[in-house]
Amino acid sequence: MQKLRGILAVFAFYTISTLGFAQPESYQHIDGIIGVVGNEIILSSELDEMILQERIQGKGKEPNQKCQLFEDMLFEKLLLHHARIDSLEVTDAEVMDEIDRRLAYYINMLGSIEAFEAEYGKSVTQWKDDFGKPIKDQLLAQKMQQEVNQKVRSTPAEVIEFYEATPKESLPLIPEEISYSEIVIQPQILESQKQELRFHLDSIRRLVVDGKMSMTLAATRYSEDPGSKYKGGCYTDIRRGQFVPEFEEAVFDTPIGGYSGVFETDFGFHFLRVTDRRGEQFSACHVLMKPKIDINELEKNGLTIDSVYTSVKTKTKTFDEAVLKYSTRENSANQRGQVVNPRDGGIKFGVDELDPNIYFVLSPLSEGEISEPIQLMDEDGNGYWTILKLDARHEAHRANPYDDYALFQSQVENEMRLEAMDKWVRKYIAQTFVRIDSSFDNCDFNMDWYEYIWSSQKEK
Repeated sequence: MQKLRGILAVFAFYTISTLGFAQPESYQHIDGIIGVVGNEIILSSELDEMILQERIQGKGKEPNQKCQLFEDMLFEKLLLHHARIDSLEVTDAEVMDEIDRRLAYYINMLGSIEAFEAEYGKSVTQWKDDFGKPIKDQLLAQKMQQEVNQKVRSTPAEVIEFYEATPKESLPLIPEEISYSEIVIQPQILESQKQELRFHLDSIRRLVVDGKMSMTLAATRYSEDPGSKYKGGCYTDIRRGQFVPEFEEAVFDTPIGGYSGVFETDFGFHFLRVTDRRGEQFSACHVLMKPKIDINELEKNGLTIDSVYTSVKTKTKTFDEAVLKYSTRENSANQRGQVVNPRDGGIKFGVDELDPNIYFVLSPLSEGEISEPIQLMDEDGNGYWTILKLDARHEAHRANPYDDYALFQSQVENEMRLEAMDKWVRKYIAQTFVRIDSSFDNCDFNMDWYEYIWSSQKEK
């Protein structure tokens, strides 16, 4: 298990008694195939692409990088092979979401779409087409790993035992943490704004329907859906139930080749063209536009929150009552204003996890004290008003399972997952056919793979 700890890959091995394959007389490097795991192959071009991605992320200088990445790929193929045997599935929507997430990451890292296309030597659309299957395979392999990991659960006794076995000088120093609550007042979209946007989008729709503008150009120029904007607004082979109901209702109410009217979802306003529909599966292209916040509404919210602040400060209303009546951010409003840390689902935030603007406001407050109203920006760049309350300040301390149970539980379960994966690997390597190209014979792998591979393959 110790060797498994630092890697994402393990080898799989072939057993005649289990699978009944006849061993080939020799193994040759054919059409760029550098590895075989069960029914899955690893191509030289796949490894080259992995090395390129590592280089883009600034990780391309490790001396044993090629061997390490190849070992990672072998492990992924082992997971993928058994995921298919177990009939695990990933949806097209999951694949598209992951493609869009990675694309956004690379474009942000390289600075622009043009820089991305220059780096990869292909357009965004070509990149998405080329990476659809590899990403689907990666997600499927992850599901197989999750199947193994989800059975891992620690008990409080195991957590305490782990803590007591850890030398006190090795316990981490937990920095200062903060718990806080908020009242948030966000500008609401007015019906007049929605109607104006609907008319504007309908004028674009008429241009497309009349043949004066292509759907591809309309999506590229106007659509605010990052998942389809750069591929003509199109999604292909979507199973019913994966998109919001209003979108799918428009798809199934529109004839193939036809255009829907403008309709509204939680994401904004759309119109779409149905390109294919077979049973419960469809393909469609759309343009999405989102209403913009009116700056005048933000100013009105400022007056409202000043009034809220005064009522709480003078004890006309309690903080909880003000949250219930005024706060528009559902996540915290449903928790009496308390803000939850998405990292672990707890209510404590390390000072380095907080938005610097929020920390600057909370820092001088005493426990239970509220801030004056301040204006901040959300992740979409929209302004909002908020009042913050410091619930608790947790001083820096040595980690212990009473104040930091989630930390120790995570460490215990990580150890348990390693053990579970190690057992899974040892169980399935004897059921899986593996071949490795001889060019990797000198690799210093983390796992002793060649211990189980056919002896004739090791002979030179």
